[in-house]
Amino acid sequence: MIRSTVLTLAGLIGLLPGLASAHPEDEILIRLLVGMESGKVTHIGESWTFDPTVSDWLIQSFDKNGDGAFTGDELAPLQDAAKQNSEGSFFYTRFWKGTQQLPDPQIYGFQATVKDGAVTMAFALALAQPEDPNDLRIEMYDPENLTGLVPVKSDPVVIRGLADGATCVPNVSFNQPDVHGGPDNIPIALTLACKG
Repeated sequence: MIRSTVLTLAGLIGLLPGLASAHPEDEILIRLLVGMESGKVTHIGESWTFDPTVSDWLIQSFDKNGDGAFTGDELAPLQDAAKQNSEGSFFYTRFWKGTQQLPDPQIYGFQATVKDGAVTMAFALALAQPEDPNDLRIEMYDPENLTGLVPVKSDPVVIRGLADGATCVPNVSFNQPDVHGGPDNIPIALTLACKG
């Protein structure tokens, strides 16, 4: 499962639109991949594309050999920085099953690329156990309320692994980033309506 998900995440990077519509500093364009097996959600893939200002800072800070790419020994510090910057929300992501918050999932498959000066990070979050998609709510938010998390306009949620004949419709709620919104103003919330 992990190997196929990493390949799928690599494919997600190529699907991301350009950053021409990015406006505030620290805006991150988000695409989510829902991975399913036997009708249950097993993992969520995330793809983040940063605005030009933050991308430039990331390249200067973590591309130690200056080759315009993030190689093996540069990825671990970049992943650590992403985790530290999203402290309190585990890579800006929380999982809920009804009213119960699920424990932080396991991160794997972390990668980062640079294209046309924009940095995109992609990774997967494996749930502790497969979950019924109709019971899940996935929230993305910045507890410090400093980052604009914005779903991409085209296909913000990709679903993989549906059984033949099954359907799964994503519902993405989005609140425009607002510096006065506070941590309870969740920028992105994903729920699923699945049958079969």
